[in-house]
Amino acid sequence: MAVTGLVVALVAGCGAPSWNYVTNSGDRTYLKVPTTWRQVDPGELKAQLGVEAAKDSSQGAWVQAYDSDAQPSLSHLIGESAAAPAILVAVLAIPAQSRGQASLDTVRDFMNPVSDSARQTQQLGGQSSGMTGFQLVADEVLTPGDGVRGVHSVYTYRINNGDPQVFDQVGYLNDDASKLYFAMARCSSDCFQKRQSEIENVVNSFTVREGP
Repeated sequence: MAVTGLVVALVAGCGAPSWNYVTNSGDRTYLKVPTTWRQVDPGELKAQLGVEAAKDSSQGAWVQAYDSDAQPSLSHLIGESAAAPAILVAVLAIPAQSRGQASLDTVRDFMNPVSDSARQTQQLGGQSSGMTGFQLVADEVLTPGDGVRGVHSVYTYRINNGDPQVFDQVGYLNDDASKLYFAMARCSSDCFQKRQSEIENVVNSFTVREGP
């Protein structure tokens, strides 16, 4: 009886899993997010990004977003400010005619201008994106094998002169540059300082496998 009671107590103490796994089996892409993060309505992605809900990139793009805010919203990833962490994860099929130009800078600049050339082009073109105060915190080329190469970048921007926002992103290209895999987390600078470990655990969990 004592042993049985101990087992029951241990099982009860384990509680619910602390992570949800976001799986795109068709593209062999995986990400884990805390159970307290909730999925952003796919309808909002369609309305603002023009992306239909899809099981994988066979329709051109697979995109999902998760938000730790009490009211999940895509605006916390593409708007002026995010007081709580959110993440966007995507897999895109790259058209054959564009694969020769695909590079790690393509990955860096997928959501925002990060590379020197992209930021120079934005400035010379007089584009008014409202993004200022760029600072590159980290930039690491990734060579995990498994048919992919990538880059991990952390940087800050001010949007419309708001509070600094921290972006922590990982992206990969496969060997023939036919697919781009991408995950980007974001929150305010203050939020990042308080929840850096949580954010890094999510971003670092992004996993891509190529081949059979």
